[in-house]
Amino acid sequence: MQLVDRLFRTDEWRTVPNAITALRLLLLPVFVVLIVGERYWSSMVVIAIVFLTDFVDGFVARRTNTTSELGAWLDPVADRLTVIVVVLAFWLGGLLPGVVFLLILLPDIVLSLVALIVFGGASFPVTWVGKIRTALIFVGLLMLLVGRAVIAQWRDADDQLDVLGQLLVVVSSFVLLLGLVGHYVAAVLYGRDLARRWRARRGGAAA
Repeated sequence: MQLVDRLFRTDEWRTVPNAITALRLLLLPVFVVLIVGERYWSSMVVIAIVFLTDFVDGFVARRTNTTSELGAWLDPVADRLTVIVVVLAFWLGGLLPGVVFLLILLPDIVLSLVALIVFGGASFPVTWVGKIRTALIFVGLLMLLVGRAVIAQWRDADDQLDVLGQLLVVVSSFVLLLGLVGHYVAAVLYGRDLARRWRARRGGAAA
Protein backbone atom coordinates (compact mmCIF):
# COMPACT_ATOMS: atom_id res chain seq x y z
CA MET A 1 0.00 0.00 0.00
CA GLN A 2 2.87 2.36 0.80
CA LEU A 3 4.38 1.63 -2.62
CA VAL A 4 1.09 2.49 -4.34
CA ASP A 5 0.76 5.71 -2.35
CA ARG A 6 4.31 6.71 -3.18
CA LEU A 7 4.03 5.98 -6.90
CA PHE A 8 0.65 7.60 -7.48
CA ARG A 9 0.70 10.49 -5.03
CA THR A 10 4.27 11.74 -4.94
CA ASP A 11 4.14 13.51 -8.30
CA GLU A 12 2.07 13.81 -11.48
CA TRP A 13 1.87 10.30 -12.90
CA ARG A 14 -0.71 10.96 -15.65
CA THR A 15 1.86 11.67 -18.35
CA VAL A 16 2.28 10.78 -22.02
CA PRO A 17 5.34 8.54 -21.35
CA ASN A 18 3.38 6.53 -18.78
CA ALA A 19 0.50 6.20 -21.27
CA ILE A 20 2.96 4.88 -23.88
CA THR A 21 4.28 2.33 -21.40
CA ALA A 22 0.71 1.29 -20.55
CA LEU A 23 -0.01 0.83 -24.27
CA ARG A 24 2.98 -1.51 -24.51
CA LEU A 25 1.62 -3.63 -21.67
CA LEU A 26 -1.89 -3.72 -23.16
CA LEU A 27 -0.52 -4.98 -26.49
CA LEU A 28 1.19 -7.99 -24.90
CA PRO A 29 -1.90 -10.26 -24.61
CA VAL A 30 -2.84 -9.28 -28.17
CA PHE A 31 0.57 -10.46 -29.33
CA VAL A 32 0.20 -13.78 -27.50
CA VAL A 33 -3.17 -14.45 -29.17
CA LEU A 34 -1.77 -13.61 -32.63
CA ILE A 35 1.31 -15.83 -32.26
CA VAL A 36 -0.61 -18.82 -30.92
CA GLY A 37 -3.11 -18.36 -33.75
CA GLU A 38 -0.22 -18.29 -36.28
CA ARG A 39 -1.15 -14.80 -37.45
CA TYR A 40 2.50 -14.03 -38.06
CA TRP A 41 2.18 -10.98 -40.30
CA SER A 42 -0.25 -9.25 -37.91
CA SER A 43 1.93 -10.13 -34.93
CA MET A 44 4.90 -8.43 -36.65
CA VAL A 45 3.07 -5.11 -36.53
CA VAL A 46 2.29 -5.56 -32.85
CA ILE A 47 5.83 -6.54 -31.82
CA ALA A 48 7.23 -3.64 -33.86
CA ILE A 49 4.98 -1.21 -31.95
CA VAL A 50 5.97 -2.84 -28.65
CA PHE A 51 9.64 -2.52 -29.58
CA LEU A 52 9.31 1.15 -30.53
CA THR A 53 7.35 2.11 -27.41
CA ASP A 54 10.13 0.60 -25.29
CA PHE A 55 12.40 3.43 -26.45
CA VAL A 56 9.88 6.17 -27.20
CA ASP A 57 8.52 6.44 -23.64
CA GLY A 58 11.90 7.31 -22.12
CA PHE A 59 12.79 9.63 -25.00
CA VAL A 60 9.51 11.55 -24.65
CA ALA A 61 9.91 11.75 -20.87
CA ARG A 62 13.38 13.29 -21.19
CA ARG A 63 12.54 15.68 -24.02
CA THR A 64 9.33 16.97 -22.41
CA ASN A 65 10.60 16.85 -18.82
CA THR A 66 7.65 14.68 -17.78
CA THR A 67 9.49 12.09 -15.74
CA SER A 68 7.66 10.68 -12.74
CA GLU A 69 8.33 8.25 -9.92
CA LEU A 70 5.72 5.90 -11.36
CA GLY A 71 7.43 6.02 -14.75
CA ALA A 72 10.86 5.36 -13.22
CA TRP A 73 9.42 2.27 -11.50
CA LEU A 74 7.16 1.11 -14.33
CA ASP A 75 9.62 1.33 -17.26
CA PRO A 76 12.10 -1.37 -16.12
CA VAL A 77 9.23 -3.55 -14.86
CA ALA A 78 7.53 -3.24 -18.26
CA ASP A 79 10.84 -4.06 -19.99
CA ARG A 80 11.19 -7.35 -18.16
CA LEU A 81 7.52 -8.23 -18.39
CA THR A 82 7.58 -7.53 -22.13
CA VAL A 83 10.57 -9.79 -22.74
CA ILE A 84 9.04 -12.59 -20.65
CA VAL A 85 5.59 -12.43 -22.26
CA VAL A 86 6.93 -12.13 -25.83
CA VAL A 87 9.29 -15.10 -25.37
CA LEU A 88 6.45 -17.03 -23.71
CA ALA A 89 4.28 -16.34 -26.76
CA PHE A 90 6.98 -17.68 -29.08
CA TRP A 91 7.25 -20.82 -26.95
CA LEU A 92 3.48 -21.35 -26.83
CA GLY A 93 3.37 -20.84 -30.60
CA GLY A 94 6.05 -23.48 -31.13
CA LEU A 95 8.61 -21.00 -32.49
CA LEU A 96 11.14 -21.30 -29.65
CA PRO A 97 12.20 -24.20 -27.41
CA GLY A 98 11.13 -24.04 -23.78
CA VAL A 99 14.75 -23.89 -22.60
CA VAL A 100 15.14 -20.38 -24.08
CA PHE A 101 12.08 -19.20 -22.15
CA LEU A 102 13.45 -20.74 -18.94
CA LEU A 103 16.90 -19.21 -19.44
CA ILE A 104 15.34 -15.76 -19.81
CA LEU A 105 12.93 -16.25 -16.91
CA LEU A 106 15.41 -17.72 -14.39
CA PRO A 107 17.59 -14.67 -13.51
CA ASP A 108 14.56 -12.38 -13.14
CA ILE A 109 12.85 -14.84 -10.79
CA VAL A 110 15.97 -15.29 -8.66
CA LEU A 111 16.78 -11.57 -8.43
CA SER A 112 13.16 -10.61 -7.79
CA LEU A 113 12.95 -13.10 -4.92
CA VAL A 114 16.21 -11.81 -3.45
CA ALA A 115 15.00 -8.22 -3.71
CA LEU A 116 11.68 -9.16 -2.11
CA ILE A 117 13.17 -11.19 0.75
CA VAL A 118 16.08 -8.88 1.57
CA PHE A 119 14.58 -5.47 0.83
CA GLY A 120 10.86 -6.07 0.74
CA GLY A 121 11.03 -5.26 -2.97
CA ALA A 122 13.51 -3.21 -5.03
CA SER A 123 13.15 -1.70 -8.46
CA PHE A 124 15.17 -2.88 -11.46
CA PRO A 125 17.36 0.02 -12.57
CA VAL A 126 17.28 1.05 -16.24
CA THR A 127 20.76 0.49 -17.72
CA TRP A 128 22.22 0.69 -21.21
CA VAL A 129 23.12 -2.99 -20.97
CA GLY A 130 19.50 -3.77 -20.25
CA LYS A 131 18.29 -1.62 -23.15
CA ILE A 132 20.76 -3.22 -25.56
CA ARG A 133 19.77 -6.66 -24.27
CA THR A 134 16.10 -5.89 -24.88
CA ALA A 135 16.84 -4.55 -28.38
CA LEU A 136 18.85 -7.65 -29.34
CA ILE A 137 16.14 -10.00 -28.08
CA PHE A 138 13.39 -8.07 -29.84
CA VAL A 139 15.34 -7.83 -33.13
CA GLY A 140 16.17 -11.53 -32.95
CA LEU A 141 12.56 -12.45 -32.30
CA LEU A 142 11.34 -10.17 -35.08
CA MET A 143 13.77 -11.78 -37.53
CA LEU A 144 12.62 -15.22 -36.40
CA LEU A 145 9.01 -14.17 -36.88
CA VAL A 146 9.66 -12.84 -40.39
CA GLY A 147 11.56 -15.99 -41.31
CA ARG A 148 8.81 -18.29 -40.05
CA ALA A 149 6.15 -16.22 -41.83
CA VAL A 150 8.06 -16.37 -45.12
CA ILE A 151 8.60 -20.12 -44.78
CA ALA A 152 4.93 -20.74 -43.95
CA GLN A 153 3.66 -18.69 -46.89
CA TRP A 154 6.15 -19.54 -49.63
CA ARG A 155 7.56 -22.96 -48.71
CA ASP A 156 6.20 -24.63 -51.86
CA ALA A 157 5.71 -21.53 -54.04
CA ASP A 158 9.10 -19.82 -54.20
CA ASP A 159 12.39 -21.57 -53.46
CA GLN A 160 14.35 -18.31 -53.17
CA LEU A 161 11.97 -16.89 -50.58
CA ASP A 162 12.04 -20.17 -48.71
CA VAL A 163 15.84 -19.99 -48.54
CA LEU A 164 15.58 -16.38 -47.35
CA GLY A 165 13.20 -17.48 -44.59
CA GLN A 166 15.59 -20.23 -43.50
CA LEU A 167 18.49 -17.76 -43.47
CA LEU A 168 16.54 -15.31 -41.30
CA VAL A 169 15.79 -18.10 -38.84
CA VAL A 170 19.49 -18.99 -38.59
CA VAL A 171 20.63 -15.37 -38.18
CA SER A 172 17.90 -14.76 -35.59
CA SER A 173 19.35 -17.56 -33.46
CA PHE A 174 22.71 -15.75 -33.36
CA VAL A 175 21.10 -12.41 -32.45
CA LEU A 176 19.01 -14.08 -29.74
CA LEU A 177 22.16 -15.68 -28.33
CA LEU A 178 23.76 -12.23 -28.04
CA GLY A 179 20.60 -10.95 -26.35
CA LEU A 180 20.67 -13.86 -23.91
CA VAL A 181 24.29 -13.08 -23.01
CA GLY A 182 23.31 -9.45 -22.45
CA HIS A 183 20.40 -10.62 -20.31
CA TYR A 184 22.77 -12.38 -17.92
CA VAL A 185 25.23 -9.48 -17.92
CA ALA A 186 22.35 -7.17 -16.93
CA ALA A 187 21.34 -9.66 -14.23
CA VAL A 188 24.88 -9.68 -12.81
CA LEU A 189 24.94 -5.87 -12.73
CA TYR A 190 21.60 -5.79 -10.94
CA GLY A 191 22.86 -8.44 -8.49
CA ARG A 192 25.88 -6.24 -7.76
CA ASP A 193 23.54 -3.30 -7.18
CA LEU A 194 21.50 -5.36 -4.70
CA ALA A 195 24.68 -6.45 -2.91
CA ARG A 196 25.84 -2.81 -2.69
CA ARG A 197 22.50 -1.77 -1.19
CA TRP A 198 22.66 -4.64 1.29
CA ARG A 199 26.19 -3.71 2.44
CA ALA A 200 25.16 -0.06 2.76
CA ARG A 201 22.16 -1.01 4.87
CA ARG A 202 24.26 -3.23 7.09
CA GLY A 203 26.79 -0.45 7.51
CA GLY A 204 24.03 1.99 8.42
CA ALA A 205 22.55 -0.44 10.92
CA ALA A 206 25.94 -1.07 12.51
CA ALA A 207 26.55 2.66 12.85
